Amino acid sequence: MKLPHLFIFGLFLIRLESAEVAANKTKNGFTLKSSVVAEGAAIPIEFTGDGAGISPPIEWKGAPAQTKSYVVIMHHFPHEGDPARWYWTLYNIPANVTSLPKGVKGVGVNGTNCVGPELAYAPPHSKGPGIKKYTITVYALSEAPKISVPAKQVNRDTLLAAIKGITLAQAELNFTYNRTGVVGADASSDSRSSKPKRDSAKPNAPAGQ
Repeated sequence: MKLPHLFIFGLFLIRLESAEVAANKTKNGFTLKSSVVAEGAAIPIEFTGDGAGISPPIEWKGAPAQTKSYVVIMHHFPHEGDPARWYWTLYNIPANVTSLPKGVKGVGVNGTNCVGPELAYAPPHSKGPGIKKYTITVYALSEAPKISVPAKQVNRDTLLAAIKGITLAQAELNFTYNRTGVVGADASSDSRSSKPKRDSAKPNAPAGQ
């Protein structure tokens, strides 16, 4: 008599496990990509401070059906243990938007970046040479974030606090930028420009004067 009960219980466990697998697939199916840079690759100079400095095109898919709004944040950790530097904070992106064109304007609300006062994308422009890693994250939200301060006061921490508890899923795109050659060229240019130019029209002063 116990066998039927064990059989039914086993079926229940199988169905429960199947439901959990399906839920995980839905959660893990949220992806972010760009047509100009692959995951872990170097971003083209056009989207950096050494180029046009416009934001890269991005697109996402697989967001939960309950998504009502999106947030996009781009950040970078200069060194291990350092606080994050943020370069892009875009919120109140409508749920029917699943991509942003390069140099996007007029979609959502731009918050601050850690580079300057402009409320916009701040391109990678590291002061030092070497490979730097940057991350763009898109968050799918169950509702629009409640922001009680003006956009000029919205930074990465503000947004992360506002979306805590309403984030359904998130997806990342990691890329790098290396200014080694550019920094070297900049330094050489600065060095040349700092040297005083000799006036060829004037003869050299006699020794001792």
